[in-house]
Order: sequence, then structure tokens, then C-alpha cells
Amino acid sequence: MVGAGVLAVALAMTGCSAGGGGDNKPTVDSSKGAAETATLPTTAWVSADYASVKDGGTLTLAVDQLPDNWNTLQIDGNVKAGGEILDPTMGAPVRTTVDGGWAVDPNYATEVKLLSEDPQVVEVKLNPKAVWEDGTPITYKDYAATIKANNGTNKDYQIVGDNVFKDIDTVTKEDTDFNFKITFKNKNADWASILGSSTAGTATAAVLPAAVASDVKAFNEGYKSKPLPSTGPFKVGTVDTTGQVVTLVPNDKWWGQKPKLEKIIMKVISRDALAQAYANKELDAVIIGTNKDNYDTAKKRADGAIQQSGGLTWNHVTMNGSKGPLADVKVRQAVARAIDRDTISASRLAPIGAPVANQNSYIFMPGQKGYEDDATAVIGYDTAKSEALLKEAGYTKGSDGVMEKDGAKLELIYTLDANNPVSEQIFKQIQANLKVVGISLKNDTVPADKFFSDYVLKSNFQLTGFAWSGTAFPVAAAESIFYPADAGQNFTGITDVKLGEMWAAANAELDPAKRIELANEIDKTIFAYTPVIPLTPTPNTLGVKTGLVNYGAAQFESMDWTSIGFKS
Repeated sequence: MVGAGVLAVALAMTGCSAGGGGDNKPTVDSSKGAAETATLPTTAWVSADYASVKDGGTLTLAVDQLPDNWNTLQIDGNVKAGGEILDPTMGAPVRTTVDGGWAVDPNYATEVKLLSEDPQVVEVKLNPKAVWEDGTPITYKDYAATIKANNGTNKDYQIVGDNVFKDIDTVTKEDTDFNFKITFKNKNADWASILGSSTAGTATAAVLPAAVASDVKAFNEGYKSKPLPSTGPFKVGTVDTTGQVVTLVPNDKWWGQKPKLEKIIMKVISRDALAQAYANKELDAVIIGTNKDNYDTAKKRADGAIQQSGGLTWNHVTMNGSKGPLADVKVRQAVARAIDRDTISASRLAPIGAPVANQNSYIFMPGQKGYEDDATAVIGYDTAKSEALLKEAGYTKGSDGVMEKDGAKLELIYTLDANNPVSEQIFKQIQANLKVVGISLKNDTVPADKFFSDYVLKSNFQLTGFAWSGTAFPVAAAESIFYPADAGQNFTGITDVKLGEMWAAANAELDPAKRIELANEIDKTIFAYTPVIPLTPTPNTLGVKTGLVNYGAAQFESMDWTSIGFKS
């Protein structure tokens, strides 16, 4: 589903200064960097006509982990690695285009259109040839059950978020089981998001079988150890949990254009071993992220090339504001003010030749229409302001330089995933920054494969860092990250009650310009209580084997897995 935020482990990097800036602090013009980011191509892969791609071949890729749950609409399944694995097995009536818009995918629908705005009614005409992996037709019943499961009315469903779904009133059959109407009780401009499957290769199921979506236990637990049935050109062939390898093979029930590849191998490789695996030709492509060593290593591969496009991923520090010192907004803003985001961004982006910018919005990405800097006025780097905020919160600096209140020192714990250079480097940077203002920061390093399931998803942390992988529908998608307090993706445990009405108004606004205005008012409201400290926008930077076509770096465009392969 292209309208939901996806959790992503922070991309690896090295070379970040452990200091807090000082005389060697690089000069960063975030507005200039944001403008330069817009000059990156939205799709950077090598395109080739289907006929020119050779038949056969194996594509070998790396992922961070195997899914904790193979149902990507269930909260434990909302991890980027799972979407990457399952993307070739999924499809939907709507696909994302190169410019961030959307188009009907004829494999799944003959028509998707907005029939009326008041009331808002959407008509969908499914392709009758579209079937589940066992050959059962995909019908309106599957969509109706999926929408009902995700609309938030039954709290037993462990959903990622009810964005858009909650605004739907009815799903009604028309003349056949393949044609139906969706009638909204509340207008939502991002309605197309629930009818899409992926943005730039990170899939979320747009539809589940009716039998699964209608059964709470099947929805929550039915796919903990097995993949969802395929609706795409590939299906999961084998899952080797010991070797941490998933093998995808062509779906024999696929009704569309025959996929060129014979096999896709997805194997778990730790972030610190990725570049060397690519250099050793064990992988056909590698996500470089912002690791200079990885970038340099990938560039040396003679039969490869570097691709870089705009991105939708942004790293951040998420704070658990439900208890402890971070329950005080002044402490949260003091932490934010103490972090030298300029140095972090410059150290991560400059070494890979990317425009240097901070992430200064919770909703839009630099280069995306609507983006503005709502962060600097509230959390701009200012150690004097940070200390002043701590004093307003009742803290005084002790003889050891650590702030304390009522006899308790201001000591915080940062939870990070093991064997991830970016997590380690960002932690060291923040630790040094916070020490300057009198905050002690200690690390809690946890197993990478348990980081999301046991810590992030359970809000079992004080501070932590990862990345959000955004979407082409950012307004509706961001809601469940910040509102309500108990939303599936709100790991901060806090919110501002005003956001409910504000998001309802923004979602219902069909005028694009007015909607952007409303979205930025939401952005300012979130910064006012500062649950999350946005750090760096990350472009998509990949090393790709020469000859691999129709796969690679892209900001929005959905991949066509039937045409991905190798040039003959």
C-alpha cells in the first residue's frame, strides 16, 4: 500500500564526527541543500524495452532481516526488508509513476476513477484475470474485507494504521464481483493510496484474501512463519530460515507478461558486510546508503555503476515521551537543540556526492512539493538555548557537569541495532553533543533481528533511531506516526489532541495548494511538542551490476518485475 510509512533500519555510514561541531563544523545551508536535492532524478535506473531483456538469469539481492510477520498490513510486518522481499510477489490496481503520481495497472484493474467528490465515491473495475496464487479470482469481497479489517473499528486487529481506511463508509458490489464502489463518509484526497502496492520497490499488501482479512487471528498470526499468497509475477519458492535466504520463482498462475528472470534470491547480509559482498560479485546490486567506505568500494567494481536518485527515507531520533524525563517537552526540545544536525548531515551526504540538507519536515521530503523548513525555529542547533530549556524544566548542572533535578541525574539511554555503522556513529555524535549541555547518554545495543520486534514496535526504549521510508502520499501516510497516541506507528506514546481535527481537515481538502497549507500547519504543531528529531534525508544510492536493467535507484516509480533482468 503506497500510503503507509514503512520502518527501515538506518542506512550504514562512517566518518561522522564524534564532536559537537566547534571550529571545524561544516557550513550547511539547508534551504540550498533542499533545493539541490530536487535536481536529483526521480528514477535513475537503466531502462530497457522488455524485448531487449534476455530470458532467464538469477537476480541476487541483500536484505536486513527476514520478516517478523509476512503480512505487511500487520504491525510486526511493517518493516522495509519484508516489503523488499515481497515486492515481486505483489501488485495492485494503482502503481506509482516516475513523478510521484499514480496510474492504473492494467494487470489488476481496467479502471480506477473518482466518480464524485461529494459524497466521495471511487469506482474500481478489477481485471477478471487477476487471481491469487492458488488460482482463486481476486474480487471485491477481498477488498471489502481488507478495508474493514484496517478501518480501526475492531481494535483486535493489529494494524499498521487506519489512514484513509477509517474514512470509508461502504464497499458495494456493482454488476459483477469484479466491479465495486468505495463510498467515503469523510473525504480523503489520498484515497488512491489504499489501492496501490508499492513505491520504488517497497511493497505493502493492498489486499488480503477475504478469509484472512475477516479473521482476526488469521490476520495477526496466520503469516508469522509463511508468506502471503502471491498476486504478482513471482511467488515465494523456499524460505531457508537457517541460512537466512528467500528464493522467489515465477508464479505459475500469473496472468500477465511473463517475467524475464528465472529466479530472485534475497539473502540476509549485515550492513557492515554489504559492500564487500557486492565487490565480491555475490550480489547484483547493493544499497549504499551514506557509507563512504561502501560508496568507495562499490565504485571500484569494474562491471558496476553507481545510481543516485531522490529519496523518501529520512533518519531521525524518536523519543519515548510517555514517561521519565522525556515526558517534559522542554527536555525533548533541549535534547533536539543540543544535536548538531548540520554536522551529521554533512558527514553522511557529502562523501557520497549528494546535496547536503537537513530533514526539516515531518511530512514532506526535500524536493517534494510542499516541503518547507518548520524545524530550525524550534530545534535548530543552539547549546545555549538547550541549557536554558533544561533550567526552565528545573535542572541544574552538577559539579560533574551533568544536569540533575531533585537529586536525580539526567541520564538517558539510546537503543540501537547491532552491526550497523550508522546507528553506532549517530549514537556517538549525539552522545558527544548531549554531554556538552549536561545530559548523559548511554547506549543499549540490541540484536539487529530483535531491534524492531522487541524494542521499537513495543516502545521499549527512551531514545532510538531508525529511518522512515516515506510514500508518494505523504499527508495521510504520516498521520499514524503521530496521531493518536496509541496508533500502530506512534512509538513516542504522545500526541497533541488538536492533530485529529487538523488531519481530518487536511485529508478532506481536495485542493492541492490548500492541502499543502494545512499539512504544514500540522507539521508546525508536531514540532511544537517535538516527539521526533528529524536528522538527514537520504537519497537512494545504489551500486548496480552493469547490464541489470529496469532495477535500481528510484524515488517513487513502482518496479515492473516482469521486465527486470539482464541485457542480452
